[in-house]
Order: sequence, then C-alpha cells, then structure tokens
Amino acid sequence: MSEVISFKVSRELKKKVDELKGIIDWPSELRAFVEKRVREVERSLVIRRILDRTPEKILPAGSVVKAIREEREGA
Repeated sequence: MSEVISFKVSRELKKKVDELKGIIDWPSELRAFVEKRVREVERSLVIRRILDRTPEKILPAGSVVKAIREEREGA
C-alpha cells in the first residue's frame, strides 16, 4: 500500500511544475529522487557506525570521507 508525502514549494516553482505537466512524470521523478536520497543517507549512517567501532589502524584517517566524496561527485 502506498503512502502520501506532501511538502510546500514557492508559488513560482509550483507554476513551473504545472507548466511541465505532461512533459515530466513528477510522481516518478520525485519517487526516484527520494529513494536515491534515502539510500545515500542509509549508506552514510552505516559508514558512521563502522567508523565508530573501527580503530584508525584498520582504516586510514579520511579514507571513508574520501570514498563518500568520490561517490557523490561521480553520481
């Protein structure tokens, strides 16, 4: 079963969104964006949990941050 998420935008943005109806499938676009963003944040949380438990001897300082930056820049 699906749930509804709603949020407010400026009138100017709403007008532009309305003008692009039929050109852009807004529900699919927004669903895909939210799914991607949730995956990114979940991945970051897992990395933080790992870092909290991992001694610096195993992972060099900054290596996870570097990996995250590289992934974001590549996306």
